[in-house]
Amino acid sequence: MKKLIKKLLKILTRQVLEKQWPQVITVTGSVGKTSTKQAICLVLKGKFSVRGGAKNYNNELGVPFAVLGLDSPQKSVIGWLKLLATGLRLALFKESNYPAILVLEIGADKPGDLKYLLEMIPAGLLKVAVLTAVAPAHLEFFGTMEKIFQEKISPFFFLTKDGLAIINQDNCDVQKIKEKIHSAVITFGIKQQADIAINNIQQVESGISFQLKNNGQASDFFLSEGVYFHQIYPLLAAVAVGVFYKMSLEDISQNLAAYTPPAGRMRRLGGKNKSLIIDDTYNSSPESCKRALEALSTMQAKRKIAVLGDMLELGQTSQTFHKAIGQTAADLKVDYLITYGQMAQFIAESSQTNGLPQERIFSFSELEKLSDFLKNFIQRGDVLLVKGSQGMRMEKIVKNIMAQPEKAKELLVRQEEEWNP
Repeated sequence: MKKLIKKLLKILTRQVLEKQWPQVITVTGSVGKTSTKQAICLVLKGKFSVRGGAKNYNNELGVPFAVLGLDSPQKSVIGWLKLLATGLRLALFKESNYPAILVLEIGADKPGDLKYLLEMIPAGLLKVAVLTAVAPAHLEFFGTMEKIFQEKISPFFFLTKDGLAIINQDNCDVQKIKEKIHSAVITFGIKQQADIAINNIQQVESGISFQLKNNGQASDFFLSEGVYFHQIYPLLAAVAVGVFYKMSLEDISQNLAAYTPPAGRMRRLGGKNKSLIIDDTYNSSPESCKRALEALSTMQAKRKIAVLGDMLELGQTSQTFHKAIGQTAADLKVDYLITYGQMAQFIAESSQTNGLPQERIFSFSELEKLSDFLKNFIQRGDVLLVKGSQGMRMEKIVKNIMAQPEKAKELLVRQEEEWNP
């Protein structure tokens, strides 16, 4: 039944796009997809009719929901009937209020996933394809980094003749990609020279300030609630999209002023006992976990505490990557390391091997016991990074130690009924 639903949704989605004929922007990459999608929508909405998919709808079910502009019906029969009716209406009748531009997040857990999603988009619609990063993720199913790379660049081959590939210069082998594709390319980056670049980056208590640069133009910008420089990457990708649509750097900066990190993505939250939580519980991979630890190391705090769960779907390389994170935690001199899960024990062991004192390391196999420990452990002035893969449900820890748990549904990831039956 599920296969039949997926097939019907794929056909319906393509028919809707053929009838409505919006320009399509895709966002893919190993990290930062949802943040980038939201930033792009902010840039464009002042000038165009634009819509990005709700939440992180990025798979064979989520992309159709995004195209139809509906939330997942879950197990509601009425909801599915409504979705079908909406889809048929949009497939048969041109609607004046349908967005002129769709920003679609597309994800891949295994080889071929992106091709399946891209086949939903009729030829001639894909104007811009953004690649946020290529990093170790889902290696259990991809096997090698080269296969991840090949998957992530696949949207570029579906671009229109006048389309644009937007690529992270700091992370990706841009020259290798340019040799394979025929579309125009705009690069963005922080560490290297790129088409969209920054100057004068400064981290302050309430966020990050920097200067955007493109083609001789410059514009000052402040990222409210920003924790670390890697959070700037989604904004730079969004700037590149704005430039493609012939917007001025000043207008782009003004539109981006409303940007804040999405739930569960390096978001600042007040914690118990006047502590500060860096909520990065949406997901975890070796690259994103390393970045998060680097962010923690730069913050002013009485004690810097890393609460880390398993990084899932890393296959045979899992132990190696967890040990590398343990070394990073020790090298960056976190004050305390608290781990949750079977594989995270390798983080704990490696951190001790690399110099973190044993009395500053705590490991748990039960979420509730970890949460109870933290409630009594947290002190005023502490900064806690909480991070783990989606399946580890680390947001439950944040809910138990945040200063305003009554706002959990508003501030945390995975608070919907489907995640909490």
